[in-house]
Order: sequence, then structure tokens, then C-alpha cells
Amino acid sequence: MRTDRPRPVPGAARRLARPRRGLSLLEAVAALAIVGATSAGVLAATGAGLRTATRARHVVEAEALALEVYARLALASDAALRALPDSLAGGQFPEPFAEYDWRATVRPHAEWAGLVTVEIAVTWPEGAHRLASALYRRAPAAALEEGL
Repeated sequence: MRTDRPRPVPGAARRLARPRRGLSLLEAVAALAIVGATSAGVLAATGAGLRTATRARHVVEAEALALEVYARLALASDAALRALPDSLAGGQFPEPFAEYDWRATVRPHAEWAGLVTVEIAVTWPEGAHRLASALYRRAPAAALEEGL
């Protein structure tokens, strides 16, 4: 009786039953590509996070420094607000904030006597922050007629 089954090759059963040891080159390359792509994404996200944290630190410091200048302007006399002296018009902050410069402008409000618009711009090499507010000073009777 003849069967049409192929004859077994000697040693073939041992080769098929043997567990594989190690990775093929294709599997290693694919794994490295996945790790590389994931690492690039993680590094990009970390870099963006660091840039955002640095920008946030600068803005928080600039806001605090602008409020300091605003407090100085709030304490200034009416005459000093009408014609800002250089010490109130702008400058550079002392250490440890020497990288920040500031400029203040004060304008009388067009409609209301005694109200002045204050704008303070704090700048640093990579950016700027602006604070705008108003100060009210009870104007003397003569100033009411002049507009401040």
C-alpha cells in the first residue's frame, strides 16, 4: 500500500521542536525604531514643559516687579505723576532681577478729573509683560478745570 505522504526528513522534528533563542535582526531593528520614536516624543514634551516653566517664571517675576513699580507710582505726589521724573519713568531692576527693565507711562484720563491711566512694561531678553491700571487722586478745584 502506498501512501502519498511525504517522508520525514531526518532531524526536522528536532529543529521544529527546538525553542527559538534570541531575536532576529528585523525584530531588533523594529524594537529600536519604537524605542527611538517614543524617546523623541518624550524629549520633545519635556523640552516644551521646560520652556513653559521658564516663561511662567519670567511672567510671575515680571508681574511682581510691575506691581512694585505701581506701588511706587501710587505713593508719588500729584506733581510727580504729571511730569514723571526719570526715577519713576523707567529703569533696570537691581540684582537678582537685573535682567528686567521697566518703563512706566502715566496719562490723565480724558473724561474724569483726578483719574490717571498707568501703564508699566517690564521687559527681559526673551519677552515682555505689561500691566495697565488706573490711579485716582482727588483733584483740587483748580485741577478739575485743567483736566487732572
